[in-house]
Amino acid sequence: MPIDIAQLRSRSRTVEIEGVGKLVVREPTLADATCSSTDQYWWVRCVTCPDGTPFLSNPAEAGQIRSDLAAALLAEVNRPHPTDAPSEGSGASRAPSNG
Repeated sequence: MPIDIAQLRSRSRTVEIEGVGKLVVREPTLADATCSSTDQYWWVRCVTCPDGTPFLSNPAEAGQIRSDLAAALLAEVNRPHPTDAPSEGSGASRAPSNG
């Protein structure tokens, strides 16, 4: 029986970056990873403003961001996420977390 793709989709969370403010960061997907070899600013697609608008109107402008801010943003994009606990009574053991 195939696995429901909804269980495998990337998740988003709101973070606050000092010097930038609140942003919504989405976990990278396989499509994002595939683009990373040809697009050095691939990670910009994983960051949006809280109202849903793009973080930058032109992703190439990421090259003009201060390096400390860019590092903080990229760290949030790449931050490991803990594995969700199994449902109660399922008998499954909890998978190890990356975090």
